[in-house]
Parts: sequence; C-alpha cells; structure tokens
Amino acid sequence: MSAARIDYSSQHTKYAAIIAAVATAAALLMVLVFFHFQNLVAKTGDPYQYGEIARQFVEHGFTKLTRRAASLYPEFIAVVYRLGGGDRVIIILQCLFHAATCVLVFRLGLRLYNPRTGLLAGLFCAFHPMLLRYVPDLHMESFLTLMCTLTVWTTVRFHDRPTVVNGILVGVVGMCATLTKGVMLPYLGVFGIVSGALALKRRSRQDLAAVIAMFVAMTVVLAPWTYRNYLVTGGRFVLLTPGASDSFLRGYVFTRWEFATLQKPPYTDAENEVNTWFRQIARDAGTVWDKDEVNDEQNNARVAKQLIITQPLDTARKIFVGLFTFWYEMTSLTNSLIPGSLALIAWALAIVGLRRANREGRPSWLIWLPIVVMNVFVALLIPLGRYSVPILPCLMILAAFGVDTLLNRLNRASSGLRIPR
Repeated sequence: MSAARIDYSSQHTKYAAIIAAVATAAALLMVLVFFHFQNLVAKTGDPYQYGEIARQFVEHGFTKLTRRAASLYPEFIAVVYRLGGGDRVIIILQCLFHAATCVLVFRLGLRLYNPRTGLLAGLFCAFHPMLLRYVPDLHMESFLTLMCTLTVWTTVRFHDRPTVVNGILVGVVGMCATLTKGVMLPYLGVFGIVSGALALKRRSRQDLAAVIAMFVAMTVVLAPWTYRNYLVTGGRFVLLTPGASDSFLRGYVFTRWEFATLQKPPYTDAENEVNTWFRQIARDAGTVWDKDEVNDEQNNARVAKQLIITQPLDTARKIFVGLFTFWYEMTSLTNSLIPGSLALIAWALAIVGLRRANREGRPSWLIWLPIVVMNVFVALLIPLGRYSVPILPCLMILAAFGVDTLLNRLNRASSGLRIPR
C-alpha cells in the first residue's frame, strides 16, 4: 500500500472519529440540556408506551399482536431490561445510535462522492434537529434511522460487489429494519428488482444468484416473525404487523386542507376525528375498536377498499398531498416550519448535487431511491413529518454533495478573479 493511500485512510479515520465525537456530544446535550428546556414538543418520556410493552415481554412474553408490540424496537428495549438496564441506558444507547448513523453517512458520502461530501453530510446529520429530537425519549426513530441507513450502506456495497455474501447481508439487515417498521419493505423489493434487472442485462449468473440470495435471506428472517404472529393470533396470517389499513384511512383526514396547512392541529383534532370514525367502523362490524388490532385491520381494510373504488379522486388527493406533508406535518405550525424549511433547503441543494452526479456518471440512484420509495409509500398511508426521519440521512448526503458542488464553483470563480503577477 502506498504512503499516499495510508495517509488518506488515516485522514478518513480521523474524520469518522470527529463526526462520532461531535454527534455524540450533540445528542448528549440534547438529552441533558436542550430537551428539558424546550417547549416545542411534549416531554412525556414514553408517549407510545414502548417501555410498558417491553416490560410485558420480560414478564409474560409476546402474548398480543399490536402494531407497536410487533416491532423490533420494543424487543430491543426488552433485551436492555433483561440485562438489568433501564430507560437511561436506552437513551445513552440512542445517543450512540445517532453517532453511528452519522458515521455511516460519512462513509456513504465518501464512497459515492468524496471526503468533503462525507464530512459535511455527517455533520449535517449530527446537528439535524429532527434526528436529535427523538434521541431523549422512547421513540423508535433513532433505532429505525440507524437500521435504514445501515440498509442503504449494505445496498451500496452490494452494488459495488454483487456477491452472495453481500446479498445475504442486504437481506438480513434490510429485513431487521423492516421488522422495526414495515416502511422499508417496499424499498428492498424495488432495489431487488432493479438489481435483478441489471444482473439480467449483464447476463451475469453470479449477480443474479446474489439477488436471489438477498430475497432468500429476507424470507428466512421474516418467516419466524410471521409464524409467531400466526401462533399469537390463534391461526390468523399477519405478515409483519397489523395497521396498514388504519394508516391508510388516517391519511384521508390528516391530508385535508385544514390539517395539511396546519390551520388545525393534526395530532389532536385530526386524531380525535379519526378515532371517532374508527369506533363507528367497529360498531358497524359488530366489534369494539382498539380491543383486537387484527380485527380492526380487517374492518378498516373493507372500508379502505370501498373508498378507493367509490372515491378515487379523494384517494388521489390524499396521496398527492401526502407527498408534501411527509416532509413537514407535525403537531403544530411552529414545529412544522422547522422540518419543512430544512427539507426545502436540503432538496434545493440535493438537486444541485444530483445534476453534477448525473454529469459525472455517479450512481446517485442508490441514495435517492430509498428517499423516493419511502416518500411515495408513506404518502399512500399516513404521511406525517415524523416519518421522513429515517431517510433524512440519505437526503443530507445529496445536500452535502450539492454544497460541495457550490464550493467548487466558488473556488473556480475566485481563481478566475485573481490578478496574475
């Protein structure tokens, strides 16, 4: 190995260490200082009762299938509890998850673009308020974001070297991200189809075998999970978790004009309206809402199918508006302006970077594909600003390459203005 290459490797390691330290410090400051003094979001600690679900796992095992119980996140919390840790340990681990995400972002930016892009992207993520917001309490976003970013990292490796081992790695990591939250499954499917098409185009049996290995690994990881759901529900088939129809119907309300424009608070007014609607759906079906989420899923699915058939224009409206609310709709106008403004700036920079990447023939589709697929898929369901968090690291990479492009232009312009001696 040449001395220059060793120097570059040492420099990259130093960059990664700086990003890890900065991201950890930012997360700890959020946990210890800023979160307790801010008034933009609720400081409830465990708003979705993941800790209580995990305690039930520890004491009684998995006994009831619900959307939140059928997730890898409470399973992770249960492992911490079993090892004698508490909520503070989980928060510290989430600080480390945040730092690990930022380091992965640096590695992705370095691999696809250049060191400055990786460094900028890692720092953008380290200080991004949407990524930091979910570190101090028991939300799954920090864990999910790490898993999603790790999945993208494995797909980039697979694209560079489509081997069976790398295919298995994509399948295992990607399915673990999917078991955390099912929004990653469509991306894995699209990536697998694109990779399969490229393998067929190259007429490479080895590449095609690698794609098949990815799907086999996904199935192997998913099968025990689905079988557990089958046992717990008394013989009913639930692939991942109930709740898709619930989210689909909620989207009709949350994307209405008064909520999309934040004239009314979505997380109270829209939520209350939807819950009243669901109670009526359950009564019409002869059941009680929120007693059995598998039954609720079946009842809501019937209504969802009916709305798709009878109200196609409203369904199209819901999806179109959802493409935008995905990036900003939070609990109020004030705290929606922050993610919305940051997303707008990031997309403007990303477009600059994507245009350059296209000219240079860089495979930026590996970064924008997960963004687009998740944006569209969530727009089909309930597109709230919180759900854009897992793919913000990918957007930060594209934005960082845009900044790198603008800095290069500025340097060239400055060089052109120099007066020769």
